[in-house]
Amino acid sequence: MRVPGSFLKTPALFIISGIAITLATTSVMALSLYQMRRDAMSQARDATGNLASSLEKETERNLDIFRLAMREVETCIETPALDGLPPDVRQLAAFGTIRDAKQLGTLFATDAAGNFILDSRSPVPRKLNVGDRDYFQVQQQNKDVGLYLSKPFISRSRDSRQPTIALSLRLDKEDGQFAGIVAGTLRLNYFHEMFKDAILGEHGTITLLRTDGTVLMRQPYHPGDVGSTLAGGHSFPPLVQSAQGSYVDIAVLDHVERLYSFKHIGKYPLIVVVGFATEDIYAGWHRRAITIGAVTVVIDVLSIWLSLMFASLLHRRLGMERQLQQLARFDSLTGLPNRIQLQREASRVLAHAKQNASNFATLFIDLDRFKRVNDTQGHAVGDEVLRKIAERLREHFHTGDSISRLGGDEFLAFLQDCDVLKAMHAAGRILQTIRQPVVLDSEQDTSITISASIGIAMYPYDGQNTDVLLRNADLAMYQAKSSGRNRIHFYAPEYERKAREHLDLEIALQHDLKAQALSVAYQPKVDAMGILYGAEALVRWRNDKMDFVPPDYFIPIAEESGLIAELDAWVLGEACRQLAAWRAGGLEVPSISVNVCAMDLKRQGYPDFVARTLEAHGLAPGDLILEMTERVMFDEATDDIRTSIDEIHAMGVMLAIDDFGTGYSSLNYLHRFPIKELKIDKSFVQGIGDNAKSESLAQTIINIGKTLKLTVVAEGIETQAQRDFLRRHNCDLYQGYLFSPPLSPDDFALWATGQSGLIRPDE
Repeated sequence: MRVPGSFLKTPALFIISGIAITLATTSVMALSLYQMRRDAMSQARDATGNLASSLEKETERNLDIFRLAMREVETCIETPALDGLPPDVRQLAAFGTIRDAKQLGTLFATDAAGNFILDSRSPVPRKLNVGDRDYFQVQQQNKDVGLYLSKPFISRSRDSRQPTIALSLRLDKEDGQFAGIVAGTLRLNYFHEMFKDAILGEHGTITLLRTDGTVLMRQPYHPGDVGSTLAGGHSFPPLVQSAQGSYVDIAVLDHVERLYSFKHIGKYPLIVVVGFATEDIYAGWHRRAITIGAVTVVIDVLSIWLSLMFASLLHRRLGMERQLQQLARFDSLTGLPNRIQLQREASRVLAHAKQNASNFATLFIDLDRFKRVNDTQGHAVGDEVLRKIAERLREHFHTGDSISRLGGDEFLAFLQDCDVLKAMHAAGRILQTIRQPVVLDSEQDTSITISASIGIAMYPYDGQNTDVLLRNADLAMYQAKSSGRNRIHFYAPEYERKAREHLDLEIALQHDLKAQALSVAYQPKVDAMGILYGAEALVRWRNDKMDFVPPDYFIPIAEESGLIAELDAWVLGEACRQLAAWRAGGLEVPSISVNVCAMDLKRQGYPDFVARTLEAHGLAPGDLILEMTERVMFDEATDDIRTSIDEIHAMGVMLAIDDFGTGYSSLNYLHRFPIKELKIDKSFVQGIGDNAKSESLAQTIINIGKTLKLTVVAEGIETQAQRDFLRRHNCDLYQGYLFSPPLSPDDFALWATGQSGLIRPDE
């Protein structure tokens, strides 16, 4: 095909041709869609009409069966010869044909007062009166009403509280006076069951109503629809004036537009109406219209799309560049500046301070025990808490100040032109703000309360550059946490010195632990008679530079650095080895006690490690007692710890609570965990004789142990008066310098040998 050059050179002709093609395409599409819409409505009209006819025939057939059964009852009553029959025989004669009508409801007959004289449900008629029902009163007041269909009502029968309708026929005496009625009650649920399998679409309905507009049943079923009336609708008159037909209307009950087909049910005053929602009828047409329209629109806008394509690509590229810049400089979770942006903010604040010879404060903010939120509530809740805390922090800073998120639950703030007093006030407001409950679900009133620790370093006193200020603020923050959390601490050079000592000690501990340069001392545990009950293994460290390092000093360092698990494992192995060596040398030490921490019990396979250690040294599980503090039971990972404790207990190793009364004492945890031994902390024992409260607490702990059938051990006994007091109150076991300090293995053997005859005999 040859295209004239003038056409290609004339934009107007090209545009006109495009418009012509667009109009032609649109016209064909519109005509096709119009015809498809008409076809969809025609098919729906046929479907609703067919369904209405089917339901009309089924309903009429069942009502005819019911009506025939009513006629049989009427004949029975009018036959005098049946009056003298026994009740069960008379019932059988009257309701012999009801088998086909039983699924519909109940038949009965009444006298002129409305009392039951025949009852399809009982040979002896139930003591019921229907004199107040409309189906009785209509027959009573009108001789020529014929078959009457009642309004819906609730049956008085105890076993059915479903909506019901009744059909009634009048009974007359020979002189024409009213004698009663024959009636049948039909459970409307029957029609609900009949209608529910019909395919109606998502919003279709089937309605059964009386010719006066009263709704008897509607599918989908809503109890409130039964008994309502449609008589007020403008489409109701044609509905009762014609035997059948179709129309489109908006429903009175649910205000949905539908195509309705209706049909009167034989000679009964009933109408069945089937409605398909126009939304459902045109659903397929809408999908096709969207598809055809989309194709047409694609053709029409193709040229525009080509012209806009490059602009769209450029827009996306610029958007991606902005997003990358945002991600590079700001935290994606909280929207606060991140470490990269922090450097810029720090440089700006530092330059301002130098130029104006002013001070500024560096605040290191760390949320307290935030790990517990993630462990117990999940990371999604933890992220939500961080977002809301960040929003609060952002509101507390003025122009020139800055707040950044370092990562995790750590935030850093620079307060420009700020002295010590302003820094203290600002930090106090931050603590108060963070302490406000974080609402997670307002409907269920769920919230989390969290605190923070803040360390403050001041420029220029605590550092001349931001790296030093950040480090010193971090040291001050750790001091705030060590002091009990939810506190503010300013940097002091002492913190730096302690941090260096802490690091040096951690390195030395790691080195000596690998070199097995630590030792284990053993302190005897005896009963009231002084008989040896066992020994507690206590780790000792004598460092070349620091000489003897107290356990209270290096154990927390081991816990913080993660060395505690390795240290405890070494102590357990060394204690089991020593117990086996003593026994091999003829010294019968009944048991050995070893301390464990939460990290041990959370280790994967720790119970197996204990079992292997005992087996390696030829010891039985009953030879070992594992002592843990109360804090272990309150650890965030209590479920993991409980699993390990249960496995250790199951193998026969005994468990003890050490330093009882100094932590988070809870009788509930003593009940939940399989504890066999309770150790009274030495702080209570040392107060005996001087402090009445200490004596009361010690006595209370002994009573608790006795009540729970636990072995109670008092540690730290140094005087005879302490021993006598504990003995008077039935303490089981004793440990302390009054009997012996912690001893080396050889010294312990000498001490135990000197106690000849006082070693607890095997039971």
